[in-house]
Amino acid sequence: MQIADLDALIVDDQDSMRAILRRTLSAAGVTQIRDAVNGARAMQALEARPANLILADYSMPVMDGCSLVRAVRADPRLAGARIVIITGHAEESHSAAAREAGADAVMIKPISPRELLQTLETLWA
Repeated sequence: MQIADLDALIVDDQDSMRAILRRTLSAAGVTQIRDAVNGARAMQALEARPANLILADYSMPVMDGCSLVRAVRADPRLAGARIVIITGHAEESHSAAAREAGADAVMIKPISPRELLQTLETLWA
């Protein structure tokens, strides 16, 4: 799959982080980009239209990133989705929790556009 063919959902409670991720994906040619402010809103968006890429913050109100990962993994319609958790916490416990929940990758903020695109290329290699 080419990066430009992705249907992405960005989930973060910070407007600025959603904007940065949107710009990065847009610059790479992704045209199908939606966003949500927390995991609960993300699940509503995914019920309306599944995505094959979910970029989600680890720490969010209402439903955090790990809870979102578990909910996505429990939904057979979303079985093919790749999930990247993005966290501002460098502690290994956060990365381990995200992977245990079923995340395909974990990235530590700050992330560069290049780093994000390399991670996405690896997920579809």
